[in-house]
Amino acid sequence: MKILIVDDHALIRAGLANLLTQHKYDVVAEAATSSQASALINTHKPEIVLVDINLGTSSGIDLIKEMRQLGSRSKFVVLTMQDDNQTLESAKEAGAIAFITKSAPTESLLEILHAITTGSDKFLKAGKINQITPNKDFDLTPRELEVLNLLPTGATANAIGALLFLTEATIKTHLANIYRKLAANNRAQAVSIAIENKLITN
Repeated sequence: MKILIVDDHALIRAGLANLLTQHKYDVVAEAATSSQASALINTHKPEIVLVDINLGTSSGIDLIKEMRQLGSRSKFVVLTMQDDNQTLESAKEAGAIAFITKSAPTESLLEILHAITTGSDKFLKAGKINQITPNKDFDLTPRELEVLNLLPTGATANAIGALLFLTEATIKTHLANIYRKLAANNRAQAVSIAIENKLITN
């Protein structure tokens, strides 16, 4: 069973490769970005692709959608730190066959891979999935909402500060609070959560 590992952290790729090799899986390649993964999928045609969601500037969800549109027969297993039900549903809609949080035990990953290799076509999941209520109150301050609404423009912290007559350091503090309150790992995820919950108005 040929497997491709897609994760932007080299240590995680190495750990997964070691684990899977020990259990007789054929790890044919590793990729750190969507573009690398796309090329390797076309070259190696792996049966299973283990893919993270956050791939630096790209998204594992977008990779799955792209490969599905191109007719890839690989089965995509999302392995991510994001443990909310909205992310799970996004992965499922994109075409993933399984969703595993990185907090799940390694046995769960191996069980899901075994199920896939023995013909399971049901959507599988492992790890604690947190339920996020749409349009919930994230307790953002008016200033944090102002900053949040400027994030989709791609403006830097310095540029946002200039627009709001605040220092770059102050904007970075607001950004840290926004990410914490939204449980977001980066700007793109914060914007996605904000749009889903109608926090961005422009």
